Amino acid sequence: MNGSPTRRRLWLLVLVVGVAAACTRVDPVPEAAPEASGATSVGETASGSTTTEGATQTDLGGLLSISENTLVWVHDQEPTSMHYDDPVHRLAVTSWIRRTLLEGLYGVSGATEFYPELLADEGEVVENDDGTVTVLLSLRPDLRWSNGEPLTTADVAYTWDIWREGCILEEDGTIGDGAGCVYLGGNRAGLDLITAVQPIDETEFSMTFVEFYAGWKGMFDEIFHPSFGADAAEVNVALATWQTPDGVPLVSAGPMIFDTWVRGVSLSLVRNDLYHGSASPDARNRGVAQVDGVLVQFVADTESQITAIEQGWAHVIMTQPQVAFGERLSGSGNFTVASAAGPIYEHWGFNVLNPHLADSRVREALAYALDKSEVVRELYEPLFGGVLPQEGLGNTYWMTNQRHYEDHQTVYAGPQTAQAARLLEEAGYVRGSDGTFEHPERGRLSLRVGTTGGNEMRELQQVIISEQMAAAGIEIVIDNVEGNDYFTAQPFATEALVAAATKGVEGDPNIWDIAQFAWAGSPWPGGNSASYLGGLPSNPYGFDNPDFDAQSRVCDTMIDNVERAGCYNDLDLYLTTLEKGDDGLIVVPLTQKPSYYGYLSSVLSGAGIASDADDAGPLANVVDFRFK
Repeated sequence: MNGSPTRRRLWLLVLVVGVAAACTRVDPVPEAAPEASGATSVGETASGSTTTEGATQTDLGGLLSISENTLVWVHDQEPTSMHYDDPVHRLAVTSWIRRTLLEGLYGVSGATEFYPELLADEGEVVENDDGTVTVLLSLRPDLRWSNGEPLTTADVAYTWDIWREGCILEEDGTIGDGAGCVYLGGNRAGLDLITAVQPIDETEFSMTFVEFYAGWKGMFDEIFHPSFGADAAEVNVALATWQTPDGVPLVSAGPMIFDTWVRGVSLSLVRNDLYHGSASPDARNRGVAQVDGVLVQFVADTESQITAIEQGWAHVIMTQPQVAFGERLSGSGNFTVASAAGPIYEHWGFNVLNPHLADSRVREALAYALDKSEVVRELYEPLFGGVLPQEGLGNTYWMTNQRHYEDHQTVYAGPQTAQAARLLEEAGYVRGSDGTFEHPERGRLSLRVGTTGGNEMRELQQVIISEQMAAAGIEIVIDNVEGNDYFTAQPFATEALVAAATKGVEGDPNIWDIAQFAWAGSPWPGGNSASYLGGLPSNPYGFDNPDFDAQSRVCDTMIDNVERAGCYNDLDLYLTTLEKGDDGLIVVPLTQKPSYYGYLSSVLSGAGIASDADDAGPLANVVDFRFK
């Protein structure tokens, strides 16, 4: 059969698992609740006017009656609400839009590192005699809102008051588990350790924690203005539509100001001419934006997204990678791919309650048989060029673009079928007549791998790896569930999680064998531990190691940055190697998975650097976009 290996595999995939077309949904990264799904109903716009029922995106060109200096971003998902902190509406696209409207104490750079955004410097961490920790911070001078008012520590205190309003406080003054809190904030990690946020003057303030929290820089990633509401209930309403009760858009501290939202069609932003300037290390322009505004066009299908770029109706795209983007856009002389390695990574995770996978020699045989470099070469290079390391990813705590990264799986590099066979034979397996290994008690070495069905990239990834496993005598059966339903049907099914937490005593340990999906890292890698701590519902693998649990707590309390980074690298050895014991090597990180980000370079002479982090996205450096 003619064609590239990837094309041949796609043809095979259509026959074997019935893939009819690529799916452009943004899959959740289940470190939090799965993202909300479903179309937004047609109704009121953000300015209070009404849209036409059933408005569609059939004629992109006709919809763009806008300034020639307006940047158009085409995206497959629409916010269900602009209230990103509300866990029911926590979509990456919502955060990416809000990055142009509000700024926080710290931002996230393209290197997936925190940088002082509204702050003048990194601040000072002070250990108090009573065991508490105080962080002394200073705002940048001359910060201001889009209405001309100064942004001061009073706004920081107001934001904290909104977050803690109504919360049932513990004896030490912290908000505890968030019971009673009025503000719809699904993630209060670290905020539950704060006893006080105290302004000293208009720029100086302090935060006091009952104990050190290593992820403190990720808190207060947006500062609110008091006009958002007199109380938390009013703020919840205002953030949902990004307008005051009388229909006026909320004031902005970012480079853009909210304009209108035509649900089901588009959302528009206009330039904030009073913007105080970006502090991002990635930003080249330190002043106001060079475009008049941004129009976000909501286009659900891949073909229409590509057409919008090809026809010049849209200028920027950032979404889940699809094979068609590589075929139609990546090689175009009018389009520049600007994706970068970021915090999201694909992995194969093992259910150690499976009789085969409970044996560390079987897990290690899988690691030897798997060739990450072929996955990168076949799937990712056609889309992103040489952005990703050829050898893939070898760490779950640190990514390849972060300064503390160490590759802990170099020993498994390349296809090592002989090593895999040796380990299986040591474990008592013998090859059957068809070349697949069998065990006298466990039976045929046949394992199911599941992922989000309809995601063409992930399904092709399964096919590539299953072929590698077959060469090593390991049978892989593709067992997908359509879309986001995969998570609750397989690795995060209630009975599967009960089994994982009880080591198979309760629940059903047989729902899944191998999981293939993406986890999301962050500048603070400590949040990664929750996926592997014993007994937690965020840990689907059945891994339960008290030493790992204890060390993860120690790492999170280390104040010294370098010492803490090394501690996280040591934690990763429990997960990606057998160095810490035979219960390790429960995951094989495959590669970072960038969003497909690029721009129409035939009309744009400059574009902003974009990180995949929820606190960044394609508009994080919108000040750098410039038309020719």
